[in-house]
Amino acid sequence: MPSSNRPLTFFSALMVGLNRVLAWVDFGVHYASNYISYLFFGGLKPQTHTRPQRLKDGRVYSPSVSIGLATAIHLSNNGYTVQQPKTPASSRNSTAQSSPAAMNMTKMPISPRFSKGRFTPWSWMFCHQSIAVCLGQITLQVSSTTDNPLIGVVNNAGFCMISPMGLTPDSDVRRIFELDFWAYSSVIRAFLPTIKQIKGRFINIGSFGGYANPPLWAPYCALKAAMEAMTRSWRLELMPFGVGMTTIRPGWTRTGGIGPEIRGAWDGYFDNIPKGAVGVDSFGSVIKTDMPVGDAEEKVYRPMVEKWHKLTIMAADGIAQSSEAVAATVHDVLSDKFLQPYYTVGYDALLGQMASDLTPENIYEYSVAKSFGCL
Repeated sequence: MPSSNRPLTFFSALMVGLNRVLAWVDFGVHYASNYISYLFFGGLKPQTHTRPQRLKDGRVYSPSVSIGLATAIHLSNNGYTVQQPKTPASSRNSTAQSSPAAMNMTKMPISPRFSKGRFTPWSWMFCHQSIAVCLGQITLQVSSTTDNPLIGVVNNAGFCMISPMGLTPDSDVRRIFELDFWAYSSVIRAFLPTIKQIKGRFINIGSFGGYANPPLWAPYCALKAAMEAMTRSWRLELMPFGVGMTTIRPGWTRTGGIGPEIRGAWDGYFDNIPKGAVGVDSFGSVIKTDMPVGDAEEKVYRPMVEKWHKLTIMAADGIAQSSEAVAATVHDVLSDKFLQPYYTVGYDALLGQMASDLTPENIYEYSVAKSFGCL
């Protein structure tokens, strides 16, 4: 990845530190309220069995790339055994073809100091075949007792798409839902019987984009909103079984997608505007429309696309939080006595969430519309 802008990276690191302070304050507040609910109103029972314990081997399964890699390293350094089993090459071909960098990310050498846990650094969860293979590998290594349990599954699939919804081909919209929404659902269904045995947790990495809905992110916002809504509803269905489920809402995060891939995609976009280019995705692909682009659409959408180009490059240069910040939040989720419905991480996401919650809807929408030239 190209060298980051040092002032932006310093700003990002400072914000991550403040975010961790806020996370601990939030822990104190919701612990107090949940204990009151539990003691006096029959609320959720506090749980500690998903925390790493001495002489016990709590395992976490984390299918993903980049954020998942950071999560695996962070959890391994904090006493968890993280499994990312290697799956057959045949199950990776389609994804590798569309994202060669994703293949390289999982093959990269890893040499952290694992003083407390262990880490098997492989994972591909993009088809039912690979899910079944990984489930079989995990099942052979875990037990239904507290000696060697599977205490959590971390679902993460980051696939951003910046493109006008009305000009984006249906095939591209379906592609983003297949990778994020349907992959999450399939992994949860496959691992649910095993997780029920130990009353573990499912952690779905969503996005602040599922809560805030800026222009040109309609496919991405739709799938992340659908994923979070599914999580909140499914979470209630699983409560009687003692199984937890939650969503993590990261803001801008520097990963293998928000980096060299997105830079390459933007280069391709500007080169292919005459050939129908209307957007980009974080796999490095250019989104090309399958319909005519009129002068009116060109006039409206081009400035929006160019603004997102500047913002994403700033994120890649260092203003976005590092993937380690999200990894620390995953650890928070596993160690939280009272699992919350969602966890927001990132200064931009926290500020945006606060603005949306506290500002009248018409004023909030007006401010977003004006900032992107919609009015």
